[in-house]
Amino acid sequence: MQKAFTDLSEHLQTVEILSSAPCRLDVGGTWDLKCFALPYASLNPATTNIAISARTGIRLKACEPGYVRILDEFHRETFPADAPDMTGHFGLLFAIAAHFALGGVEIEISYGCPPRSGVGGSGMLSVALAGALACARERVGGERLSREEIVEIVYNIEDGLRFSYTGLQDQCAAAYGGVNTWRWTYGNPGGKFRREAILSPDEYSALGERLLVAYIGKPHDSNDVNSRQVEDFLAGRHRNRWFRVNEIATEFAEALNRADWAAAGRLIDEETAIRCAIVPARITVLGERLQAVCAEFRAGFATAGSGNGGCVWALAPQADIIPGLSAAWREILSAVPTARILRASVDAAGLQVKQVSPGFAT
Repeated sequence: MQKAFTDLSEHLQTVEILSSAPCRLDVGGTWDLKCFALPYASLNPATTNIAISARTGIRLKACEPGYVRILDEFHRETFPADAPDMTGHFGLLFAIAAHFALGGVEIEISYGCPPRSGVGGSGMLSVALAGALACARERVGGERLSREEIVEIVYNIEDGLRFSYTGLQDQCAAAYGGVNTWRWTYGNPGGKFRREAILSPDEYSALGERLLVAYIGKPHDSNDVNSRQVEDFLAGRHRNRWFRVNEIATEFAEALNRADWAAAGRLIDEETAIRCAIVPARITVLGERLQAVCAEFRAGFATAGSGNGGCVWALAPQADIIPGLSAAWREILSAVPTARILRASVDAAGLQVKQVSPGFAT
């Protein structure tokens, strides 16, 4: 019987592989779901997102021959490489590892943002893992994969496992980095997405110095919010609101391109109001307090991802507003031990992979 995997336990004694991918903030999210984008392909469905410098990392190390182990600071699971359990906590990641057919590998995860914080978690983690595994496989004779191929692989695996409603924006932001509008072209045989770069890298700092991102101290439940959104959308409820969200994604990109930060802030305020009208649970009481402070400072406010916990973010019209806004947010967040302000500069690099000596400190 043919062996179902290539064992790397000896190979990884002499080299370890590090990879990382950025989180993201988004405008026009949910339109990357196929059930939104395909029926309304005539509307040119779009999401604009901003990759930010909080990065999730993967380290590939040697494991006992024939096994794959995945661990972070909270969980640890080990299964035979040819028979992993894809229903557990790390089920998606074991499915990705099985796709690359590698064994004798320990996969150690480090988080730039708390898990389930609404800034691209599973998609970002999947891209980082696939980048590392592709590099490992390439070292033993496998083919080199492009960013687009990595995005396709991890998206199709997550979509196929049916763990949750999943689109492509998280994977795209993680792989490519930067500031982009993504056009969702699922019905096009030539590809599922089209990338439109927003701003140039030397303009990223002007955007980054106007951003403020905070984790409000509790994880979100994307499945709950997304399920309600999809159920309403398919039933024909709130369609005009959703059509406006799609328009906002393009208008936001146009505002960024002309450096009209005030207009961009008003657009994320409008999107937040629409989304909270559709699913009021999207914003928490603490989030409402942070939103009220943004209104005082005339900064735009948004919940990240599907909301209902996780992260929130602000976009100020002038950079000099951010210190005062940050201080006001910190005072509110100080009542929640797990809440904190996160790094929010724009990440230009996307997926990064390197090979290091065992024990190399990150």
